Amino acid sequence: MNHTGFNDIVGHERQKQIISAFFERERIPHAFLFSGQEGIGKKKMAIAVALKILCETEIGCGVCRQCKRVSRMTHPDVIMLDRHYMEWAIQAQQKKAQNESTEKTKEINTISIDFIRGSEDKKIRGINQEVHRYPYEGKKRIIIIDNADNMTTEATNAFLKTLEEPPEFNLFFLITSRESDLPVTIRSRCTRVIFSPLSQGQLKQYFIDRLGIDEDKAGLLSYISNGSINTGLFWLEGDNLNIRKRLGEFILRRTKSFVYATLLGEYISKGARELSIYTSFLFSLFRDLYLVKKIKTREGVVNQDFLELLERSSYNIEGIDKAIQKIKETAGIMRYNINKWLMFENLILQLTR
Repeated sequence: MNHTGFNDIVGHERQKQIISAFFERERIPHAFLFSGQEGIGKKKMAIAVALKILCETEIGCGVCRQCKRVSRMTHPDVIMLDRHYMEWAIQAQQKKAQNESTEKTKEINTISIDFIRGSEDKKIRGINQEVHRYPYEGKKRIIIIDNADNMTTEATNAFLKTLEEPPEFNLFFLITSRESDLPVTIRSRCTRVIFSPLSQGQLKQYFIDRLGIDEDKAGLLSYISNGSINTGLFWLEGDNLNIRKRLGEFILRRTKSFVYATLLGEYISKGARELSIYTSFLFSLFRDLYLVKKIKTREGVVNQDFLELLERSSYNIEGIDKAIQKIKETAGIMRYNINKWLMFENLILQLTR
């Protein structure tokens, strides 16, 4: 992914203005909390700020040596604690571990204290160690913690002291889609910037102008992307759009096939991102059913390509309510270390009863 500053970010004009105002006043907070749903550009915004701070021209030009290194995530003054880094660090250790699969799932779903305090045994240099290193080349060190709400209680407690009294040359970005899961003690020490979903018009234009997608397909993507460019890109990957169609038809027709449910569950449960997006799709499908069956309207229906099936579906209002509740319960336990394939397969079967 290339990062060329604020101009590369779709929408979020108010958020850009807020951050730019801090630069103009030369009063940049020591920590930002970027809050909003997944995949709408929060991490990209943090990297855009890093570009501006570390750029040789101080504008985030995107072409100088410093900007290019930030864009490639190879700049020594940018620390990114995200799933990809944790996955790399844990896999390096698991070559020696006995119970590789169980340990991997547990660690990657959370930010353990090792990634905050550091671990000599595991050869992990933690955030609390990094903050005491002076910038190598720039004015500041930029520390980005993605999905900060995934910190364990021990990790949060270890990080709090650092967030309260960090060396002045550090700038923190805590990124979250579940702000309420972060302790108040953490939230209160950050400058909060809220990000809203992108509009359908912004998404459609993005898919047409930047990806060259035809207008009809871009229109569909703008509806089903849930305000998120990343979700739209997900539907364009591999067979995902076709699997979405099969899953929707399976649910709305209330097909009785254990084997088919198993196959769908196996494909969809291959990763946390897949599970999250397909679960959101199921929620939107039953929300659409509620609009069509209860409110008797097509207005506001997200899954426009399923309109005919939605109207012909045999679900009643009670069944729709129960289905929505079951999807919410499944989404709530999805973060824990369980058999996700079995979980999603069971959800599909319960929805088609």
